[in-house]
Amino acid sequence: MEITYVIQKSRRRSMSIHVADDKKVIVKVPLGTPNFVAENFIREKKDWIIKQMSKVERQTVLADSMGPLTEEDIKQIKKKAKKVIPERVEHYAKLAGISYKRIFIRLQKSRWGSCSLDGNLNFNCLLVLMPPEVLDSVVVHELCHRRHMNHSRDFYDEVLRIFPDYKRCSKWLKQNGGVYFKRVVKEE
Repeated sequence: MEITYVIQKSRRRSMSIHVADDKKVIVKVPLGTPNFVAENFIREKKDWIIKQMSKVERQTVLADSMGPLTEEDIKQIKKKAKKVIPERVEHYAKLAGISYKRIFIRLQKSRWGSCSLDGNLNFNCLLVLMPPEVLDSVVVHELCHRRHMNHSRDFYDEVLRIFPDYKRCSKWLKQNGGVYFKRVVKEE
């Protein structure tokens, strides 16, 4: 399989690889890195790249079979999310004894959730299209950032204490979440 790639030089200190929706491989390398180093990195990661390309293809086929989300669909999804997500946050916040400030629900292009330093929680409205336990896993993940603003062992111990099925749901989201992003029609 031939791999089409683009090397992007940036101020980052490490190299990374991303497989885009068009199956183009984007390799980010620190400024001053010779191209042969990036090409060696690509060769070393070939199996991972092929696996990711296959995942992108599978998700694209599935998203196409489900059809795009219209503006009206998005409007209804946001309406549902503004009701459901705060209920789930409140449920798990009480269960775990965790406080938060505000909840923001948006249509995001690449994130399912985040937690700000000042205690605000942000969620992607598309979460309401997923199995309820997957939505709950993201809610718990973000709430636990109120205690641990990192992804340390302590953080994951806290997540698993509150939501023991987290690993399965996280795996499902990694395997299937991209399908939902692909269904959102991109404005030209």
